[in-house]
Amino acid sequence: LSEKQLKNISRPLIPNVPFLWAWNAPTELCVGALNESLDVSLFSLIGSPRKDVTDQNVTIFYVDRLGYYPYIEHSGTIVHGGIPQNMSLQHHLDKAKQDILYYIPTDHVGLAVIDWEEWRPTWARNWKPKDIYRTRSIDLVQQKNASLSVAEATKIAQNEFETAGKGIMLETLKLGRLLRPNHLWGYYLFPDCYNHNYRQPGFNGSCFYIEKKRNDDLIWLWKESTALFPSIYLNTVMSPTQSALYVRNRVYEAIRLSQVPNANRPLPVFVYARLVFTDSTLKFLSEDDLMNTLGETVALGASGIVIWGSLSKPCLILEDYMQTTLNPYIINVSLAAKMCSQVLCQEQGVCIRKNWNSSDYLHLNPASFAIQTGTGGKYIVHGKPTLDDLQELHENFHCSCFTSFSCSTRDSVKDISAINVMCILLSQGLHKFAVPPAVYECSCLSTSTLPTCIVLELFDKGHSHWS
Repeated sequence: LSEKQLKNISRPLIPNVPFLWAWNAPTELCVGALNESLDVSLFSLIGSPRKDVTDQNVTIFYVDRLGYYPYIEHSGTIVHGGIPQNMSLQHHLDKAKQDILYYIPTDHVGLAVIDWEEWRPTWARNWKPKDIYRTRSIDLVQQKNASLSVAEATKIAQNEFETAGKGIMLETLKLGRLLRPNHLWGYYLFPDCYNHNYRQPGFNGSCFYIEKKRNDDLIWLWKESTALFPSIYLNTVMSPTQSALYVRNRVYEAIRLSQVPNANRPLPVFVYARLVFTDSTLKFLSEDDLMNTLGETVALGASGIVIWGSLSKPCLILEDYMQTTLNPYIINVSLAAKMCSQVLCQEQGVCIRKNWNSSDYLHLNPASFAIQTGTGGKYIVHGKPTLDDLQELHENFHCSCFTSFSCSTRDSVKDISAINVMCILLSQGLHKFAVPPAVYECSCLSTSTLPTCIVLELFDKGHSHWS
């Protein structure tokens, strides 16, 4: 990405919430220690992936929930023709319309994520075990013309497969956007970086050139999408350093591609993350793991994170993990990002790393701040950012302006007074926007001889203001 390309970032989906946290796990029936529902009020958008739940802020469409998606089951069973060349596009779209209206009956602000992973629209990416789609496509061509050589049949099959696959993916997106334009539409795992070579010596996380080229060739998909949904799930094989490099490059590739259709109006990037490891679903991510996933994503300038889960952990254990580990980290990185945006970007953009491949994070300095768990689901943040804290932000981060806004990185933070803020009482509704605003405890004790006294006021609506 050039400096020019990094100039803009998608405007927030929800006003005054520059980084959005979304919850996409089936915890609506979860009961915590106080016999109350699991508190997920730190998340602006909430949706369960369960099939029987509708009208949510986050809707995920699996293969059996949107039209007649063609695929082949692991058992070999053919579903809806098996390969895209064998399905009726109009028949699929008619059913998809019914499904969209059923799962999203009202067009409120939200995310609409299509999760179709059985085959990939790029022929070369259907390696084992997905090569069955290439084999069946070649067989179909040879059935029509047995005189063709394997090479000739393969060339025709590739063209037919990619054309049909492109058609179903594009037309489904167009239908979703037409019916529910206030939702952001895209495909889960698009884009992907395929940087799974972390077992090899010298792993640096980078995306292979050929995969970046193949991603460029999917420009037809990026042009029709209204959001990108890459994934950064971890497994226990990766070391902490490998995890950070793996995530960093995947998110950066998504941000690169978000600029491809229109660098002046980039697509929002919402990154899917899990709280457990893919190969050990009973093991939660540590705070360092959260830094290597959530922290990387925030520092690179994504629009938000979607936490996905299948409720493999008992509710009480999940509740304890959220209260002691996840929620404090979310508050930490959210406040740091907000502080940086307001100090360096005049709230007209977000702070991103000057060097994308560095290990600089948007964190509150633990020597300056303390996050404590209060009663009744409250959190208390004690502390004040020092001039050194602000100077460190200025040295490591610069501004990426929201689309249609003009901003520039503040030249110097030395004209900002020492900030004797904060004893801020935070409800878990850091980004809650459905209730009237209420300022929690803030004070500014700066001397009048200095030009600026900065007070961070946090509201239940997710608003904030420096004065």
